[in-house]
Amino acid sequence: MKDNKKFSSTEMGVEQDTDGLYRYLKQDIPSDFMDQLKEEKNVKGFTKSGEMMKLASIPVVIVEQMKKEGLDVYQASATEIVKWLRNNDMDHFILGSHNRI
Repeated sequence: MKDNKKFSSTEMGVEQDTDGLYRYLKQDIPSDFMDQLKEEKNVKGFTKSGEMMKLASIPVVIVEQMKKEGLDVYQASATEIVKWLRNNDMDHFILGSHNRI
């Protein structure tokens, strides 16, 4: 397994446009993290010994967006989380095989 660059902490700020003030949340996601997810996805969600592995790896900014849209990852089922990720074109954070979820 590679040593990943660390995620930057989330950055929150306030900006203004013609509609008024709005809050934003930002986090840089290193490309080597995404490369590692691709590698993990290739093993179809299981270790060589057949033990289960993680289903998804979701950055904080995505978890915050999900919560903002009404889906709390700490309360939701795996099916709901995967459905939200797929509906928002974020399949790259899903590690499990589609027929195992």
